[in-house]
Amino acid sequence: MEHVIPGFEKRKVTIDLLKHLATLSLGAIALIGSFLQSLTKLTGASDFLGLIVLAYFLCILSSIISTLIILGNIENLIKIHGSIQHNILRVSYLLAILSFLGGSAGLSYLIYTNVT
Repeated sequence: MEHVIPGFEKRKVTIDLLKHLATLSLGAIALIGSFLQSLTKLTGASDFLGLIVLAYFLCILSSIISTLIILGNIENLIKIHGSIQHNILRVSYLLAILSFLGGSAGLSYLIYTNVT
């Protein structure tokens, strides 16, 4: 009989989500860096671009922290419930999602306001 970890698929999907968020955030930072001269000419872009890059960087950092905690406790993730690791995991997971959404919304808003 094969050893099966309860909730393994859910953890695998969570790690994949965090990996994709980090990859998309890094791609967005690279895209912003590539078109930085063009983007700085947009109205209100000078202050806003720094916040957008910071949001994406925060997403990458939070994704790495969450992934490391999940991988470090892949077999006994239930046992860390209520501990400081569990609280860090919850905050970093939420921060990764919110900062990615914030960076994407900010970049979309910046482009939308200058196109219309």
